[in-house]
Amino acid sequence: MTRLYKNIIFDFDGVIINSHDIQVKALTESFKAICGEGTPPYDDFFKLSGEGLKNIFTQLGLPLEMIPIYQKISRENIGLIKIHEGMIELLEKLIESGRFCALCTGKDRSRTIEILKHFKIEHFFKIVVCSDDVINPKPHPESLMLIIDDLNATLEDTVIVGDGINDMLSAKNADIKSIAVTWGDVPEKSLKDCKPDRICYSITQLKNILL
Repeated sequence: MTRLYKNIIFDFDGVIINSHDIQVKALTESFKAICGEGTPPYDDFFKLSGEGLKNIFTQLGLPLEMIPIYQKISRENIGLIKIHEGMIELLEKLIESGRFCALCTGKDRSRTIEILKHFKIEHFFKIVVCSDDVINPKPHPESLMLIIDDLNATLEDTVIVGDGINDMLSAKNADIKSIAVTWGDVPEKSLKDCKPDRICYSITQLKNILL
């Protein structure tokens, strides 16, 4: 019998929203503006999703001067972001069933709130923790433990739903269960290598697990 978790922590990018197109556009144009010729490291960029822009750019050896341009392009093209089909219905049913939903994202707070308000979905989340709310972002467990403490939750009743390697690693570091979803940008094999507790291939399957 599948365990019914009381507290569900969602990653944002790749799980709830699809921001792939806007990230490609922002990375391409900011790279061209600062570096000129060449091709940005798209695959490596998406593999590091969830770590926060400064950490990602630093690890990839990209000029930090790209970040303000990247952010400006992202803000100006919010219409390119989509919510994955079926996700709002899932969130609604979780709340109706008495669950607590939280958001744990590598985005900064101002951008996260901007997107939540744009789609009118901020009311689904009891708590939102962003990369600039903590000293140590994912894969460090600080973000997850902040949520667990705020919800007065137990580790046994909490699960994280993520599409990234850092989501899975942070779950292990926080000693909570993890569900990896495959509709994000990280290859399935990379997710399996992290040994999540479950792997989901569709929002329908995720709904069946959580409800």
